[in-house]
Amino acid sequence: MAEISIIIRTRNEERWIRHCLEAVFAQEFHDFEVILVDNRSTDRTVEAAQRFPLARVITIDDYLPGHALNQGIRASTGRYIVCLSAHCVPQGTRWLDFLHQPLAADARVAGVYGRQIPVAFSDDVDKRDLMIVFGQDRRVQIKDYFFHNANSMLRRELWEQTPFDETVTNIEDRVWGKAMIEQGFRLVYEPEAMVYHHHGLHQGNDSQRARGVISIIEQVDGTEALRGLPPSMLPEATHVAAVVPVLGVPQTLAGRDLLSDLLRNLQRASYLREIHVFAEHAAAEAVARELGVGFLRRPPELMSSEKGIEDVMSWCLRELEGRGAFPDALLYANPLYPFRPPGLWDELVRDAQFKGLDTIFPCFPDYGNTWWRQGGERFTQVGEGLLPRPRKEPLYRALYGLGCLTRAPILRTGKLVGGRIGILPVEDPLYTLRYSQQTAAMLTVLERHLER
Repeated sequence: MAEISIIIRTRNEERWIRHCLEAVFAQEFHDFEVILVDNRSTDRTVEAAQRFPLARVITIDDYLPGHALNQGIRASTGRYIVCLSAHCVPQGTRWLDFLHQPLAADARVAGVYGRQIPVAFSDDVDKRDLMIVFGQDRRVQIKDYFFHNANSMLRRELWEQTPFDETVTNIEDRVWGKAMIEQGFRLVYEPEAMVYHHHGLHQGNDSQRARGVISIIEQVDGTEALRGLPPSMLPEATHVAAVVPVLGVPQTLAGRDLLSDLLRNLQRASYLREIHVFAEHAAAEAVARELGVGFLRRPPELMSSEKGIEDVMSWCLRELEGRGAFPDALLYANPLYPFRPPGLWDELVRDAQFKGLDTIFPCFPDYGNTWWRQGGERFTQVGEGLLPRPRKEPLYRALYGLGCLTRAPILRTGKLVGGRIGILPVEDPLYTLRYSQQTAAMLTVLERHLER
């Protein structure tokens, strides 16, 4: 029998569940069990969670918040019950202690709920809501029945007398809190029991108004409060695997082996956990072995010209997961791009983490005049035409092969680009060059011209 049972409700929380559970199992207070109540997730939420020592996994078909919590609590053994959202990440190693102490110290306290703070990429509306509702002063509530089950703890014996309402579609926590207050108990808000929570309490509010409120909060609270990430989400903690596809013999340009150059460049990056060459030719495998990077052998079904990079990256993800590696994201890099901006890999990972992006890739801002052929002799102008450049928004030409970082859940759908997308503008046209026989000939002519 555990002192504390932690109930975590999930529905397609693959993006967050590892970070949540890493923080839970890092607590100084160890006498607890974790029970996952999953609402038929269609992603890898459950598989990711089962890498941790869960007490039980319960599957439910029909979700109502009170029903899901009650199901988890009925399967638990703890004297105290923690309700924790799967996309909440406890801050620090004493989060569980801070929730537990008010209940252990005062029998009049029915439940404790903690502070929720935004992550760096939370929307301004959500930042505003969280920073206004969850302040820094501890409160003992005698009349106020506000309670929040994203981050809370309560007494089991009181839940047995008054379980959560299984009919309401939301605010089951406040319904329960009201019942406790009416029975003469107290609720405690403990700001030291803090979690990161990427979304707020309200939806659909005016973003411009939220930005105004947030600007004031930033001045009063200090901007660092709104720019944090849980330690497991920092760039240095994320698991990014680089994949370098090669079809046939690796190419050379001006005496340079393009595959070797790219692999050495990737090895200098700060935030890449692993690097793999994806190829079928022995020469590519030899380069990979010489430089000490992984090698994924291209299967026959991916030799067809009808198979694109999305098929390749999805296959590589499945292969790595089958080997027991579970990267958060893959970085696609094509060795046929001989020139890249310095620090590109690290910038892609930093932006992905601090901006909460699912896909990020470099783009070349093009201010030229572009036309789209609709069929036959019909053409439509794309962009703003002949306006002077200072008055013109550019079109952005994607350079996926230069370096495209995509999170695992997006790749698992068979897509390279999806979800929340970010671009990294690269202004130098040198970085747009892609190796071909024509490019090689052009560079040779240019080199001879410059030697004169």
